[in-house]
Amino acid sequence: MKTITPKTAVWLARAPYEAQDVKAGQNFTAGKRFLTEHFDFSQTGGVVHGTSGSVISSLLKRTTGFAIIGKGKGHFSGDVALGIRGTNMTSSRDWFSNANTGLAISDNQSAVHSGFHKVFKSMEPALEKQLAPLLNTNSKGVVHCAGHSLGGALASIAAIWIKQRFGNHVALYTFGAPRVGLNDFALKSSGSVDKIYRCLHGDDPVPLVPVWPFYHAPLNGSSVLLTSATGINPSAHSMLESPGYVVTSRGQWDDLQRRGDTIKAVRLYYDRRFECSFSTHWQERLSHALITLLQDAGFLTAVTVQMGISGIMTFYDYLAATVEKIANLSSKFAEQVKGLLGHMLVFAGKVTTAVTELTVRFIRWVFKVTLEALYRVARRAIELAS
Repeated sequence: MKTITPKTAVWLARAPYEAQDVKAGQNFTAGKRFLTEHFDFSQTGGVVHGTSGSVISSLLKRTTGFAIIGKGKGHFSGDVALGIRGTNMTSSRDWFSNANTGLAISDNQSAVHSGFHKVFKSMEPALEKQLAPLLNTNSKGVVHCAGHSLGGALASIAAIWIKQRFGNHVALYTFGAPRVGLNDFALKSSGSVDKIYRCLHGDDPVPLVPVWPFYHAPLNGSSVLLTSATGINPSAHSMLESPGYVVTSRGQWDDLQRRGDTIKAVRLYYDRRFECSFSTHWQERLSHALITLLQDAGFLTAVTVQMGISGIMTFYDYLAATVEKIANLSSKFAEQVKGLLGHMLVFAGKVTTAVTELTVRFIRWVFKVTLEALYRVARRAIELAS
């Protein structure tokens, strides 16, 4: 199966930003030779519009250019390229600050973040109109879907929709994309999208959100690590500014470093909490430690099911109550809970706050300050990249 190079993929993800103010249906000419030597965007029906996640845009039904579609040529003759952009800061505030908006059921009957789903559904009719003439008579062409940031989330949803709707081979390339859906969405993405290249900078905070129980696809697979992890840095989310995804995406896929994304058993000790730091490494360890705690106590399945039937904030109320229940089961579990909460507080910058109680109210507060610290830097990252 044909795939495009990292450089072509990153420019396919970058180009839709230039089409934001282009009228719906108007043809778009990509300016980079990495794209134009392989795909023609000027004769495929024009720019695809969508409604951003902002409340004002939704109320006014205000649409902007979100995606571009290109027809393959030369080596990629018969293939199709779909690039989807991220959003501006106004709409991203809705998605990040209103993390309790809940879930939506996607076309493959799996649960996804409702904000991402809403924007994709606003694009779907135009995508159908423009892709159908290219794919209904061409079942062998590969569809290359790419997106940066929140555009990567939309590209992930689009990739599954294209696979179901048209049956073509689909390759997905995302750069600094957030997690899109729950476990079932990640599983179905891994099983239906033919190739997934999830590219990230080690310090980029956006791929860390939304936090567990949201997952990346491929589930228990690997990501393409373009730069190493040293902490959490909002500027690492940029496309053009250093380090910049455009700068770091080079060579061939086999030349780039892979990082395993499997969940590991992690149990944390309270007296070692100051080893924790505000970094992608520790955010992942905290997630794994929470999953390990729930699994050790036999509550993982019940908690995961609860997420599928509640809003995100309601879920964390339920999770806090569950963690309190686990702490009351035995002194061993109480120490495991205390270790997890102590590390979370240090991660969130609450270094001087001691864990003196294991009540649902305190546990919920620890979750709150930890999430706020992470979402705050993710919002800053998108603001700098807009």
